Amino acid sequence: MTLQKKNTNEVLYRLDHDDEQDDVLLIAIKSNMPDYKMAYYLNKSLKLRLEKFLQEISLTTENGTNYFRHFKYKDQKNHLIWRLIENKSNYSIGLLEKTGMLFGGESDLFSATEYLLPEWKNIDFFLQVENIDPYFEGEQLQLQLENINNISTHFVVDITTLSIKSQKNLIF
Repeated sequence: MTLQKKNTNEVLYRLDHDDEQDDVLLIAIKSNMPDYKMAYYLNKSLKLRLEKFLQEISLTTENGTNYFRHFKYKDQKNHLIWRLIENKSNYSIGLLEKTGMLFGGESDLFSATEYLLPEWKNIDFFLQVENIDPYFEGEQLQLQLENINNISTHFVVDITTLSIKSQKNLIF
């Protein structure tokens, strides 16, 4: 937030878009583990208490509404919010729904995958840490992630490089 003076009697505050993104760390994770196992290993390795958030993240596209599971932990001691977010949503639509054909079997299913962040289709999860400060040890976090066996790769994503649509998908 920057301070702007218009007159000597009036002070205006302008919310800079960059200020909002500076306190969020987004780590992309590629792994073959299901989401509940990933949450378990993150809890064990990072000393978190990620719990499945019952309200899934919904994203509406031309194919309908897709839902992405996620886990959340509010770290009261450090004032951080941790989220493990699924990047892929797999769904099937019967051809009856898609084309209106009356006669069709199970083989007439149309399967598709939608992504929370389409720029990163090869990524399975995102670990989002909110309210970080300059003293947050991001390097230490990455070292701890390297010790989890079934994580094949992980890296920090620069949120400013994402499309506006993808950035909006990360606002909960």
